[in-house]
Amino acid sequence: MVDDTPADETLADAALSVYDHLRPTTGGYPAGIYRVVGASEGDLALLRVADADDRRVNTGELYHVPAADRSAFEPAENPDGNRPATATMRSSLDRLYWSARVFVRSLAAHPIASAIALALFLAGEFGQGALSLSPLVASALIIVGGLSLVYIGSGRL
Repeated sequence: MVDDTPADETLADAALSVYDHLRPTTGGYPAGIYRVVGASEGDLALLRVADADDRRVNTGELYHVPAADRSAFEPAENPDGNRPATATMRSSLDRLYWSARVFVRSLAAHPIASAIALALFLAGEFGQGALSLSPLVASALIIVGGLSLVYIGSGRL
């Protein structure tokens, strides 16, 4: 495939859309990577999403770039795509920890409902022989008890 884009086309001439990433080429803006969060009549609203070392940051810094200043930027890669595998794994484990913590605290906030849901689940799982439950009733107790635990633990109760 042949690229028909003229070599001298600048960013000022290029069509940008929301979620494109840019990097400043001059000292007028702090170093880093910016995400386009708004575009109108050539003007851009840019959110700084990475520092000068291309590491993802949550700065909340929003910049209004007039059409005349668009040439001060060049296209850049998404900083989320260059995260090390260890950082991704650590982030996933942190999310798992906090999700489990919130789940347990939500269950503890409603002890009676949680105990009933757990009793239904355990009766369905282990009570088939002791309580002489049919397989259909045992399965129904497992489903109702499990879904109840999830509902209570989600914090929606």
